[in-house]
Amino acid sequence: MTYVVWDWNGTLLDDTDAAVSALNEMLARRGLDPITTGFYRDHFSFPVRPFYSAIGVDLDREDWDAIAEEYHAAYARQTVRLADGAREALSKIEGARVGQSLVSALRQDKLLRDVARFGLAGHFEFVCGTDNLDGASKLDRARDLAARIRERYGEGVDMVLVGDALHDKEVADETGMRCVLFSGGSHAAWRLRAVAPVADTLDRAVEIALEES
Repeated sequence: MTYVVWDWNGTLLDDTDAAVSALNEMLARRGLDPITTGFYRDHFSFPVRPFYSAIGVDLDREDWDAIAEEYHAAYARQTVRLADGAREALSKIEGARVGQSLVSALRQDKLLRDVARFGLAGHFEFVCGTDNLDGASKLDRARDLAARIRERYGEGVDMVLVGDALHDKEVADETGMRCVLFSGGSHAAWRLRAVAPVADTLDRAVEIALEES
């Protein structure tokens, strides 16, 4: 059987512009030049610390935990929405009688709040976030999730991770999942095509995820 594991930010949640706006608030406070969404999509990566250094934030002189809190406070002031076709994609998975869960580098309480805010909790068997705002990796949580899925459905379950970042491919490789990458999120399509199948819509991402099942 096939089992779909979704990423949240940049995949089901359309928040790339919100992330850029939050970062530009932070850069303005420091007298640094703003970045464009195009620059962000061409350069953003996980873990996020090197990206902050690249846009001029002096991590040797600032406290990382304070920076993370500042970013999330600025991000919370932005407007975000579900990605186009997100609800339909989730329903399409359910219609195919395929299980689905969510894994994210976002802190668990914030992830649960966001999922509930959009009324999506009923779609997911498991919702797995991290225990911090570090923006480093969701690999440990993905390992835990993969183990839970295999325990419930057997070692032969065909898991596929649908995300929007190079890190999603890394996580998929480390956890034995296939990977489909959505080009409408945090990473430009040219970066994603180098590592995995790429879909320009979430509907197409679901088609690719299911076509090998």
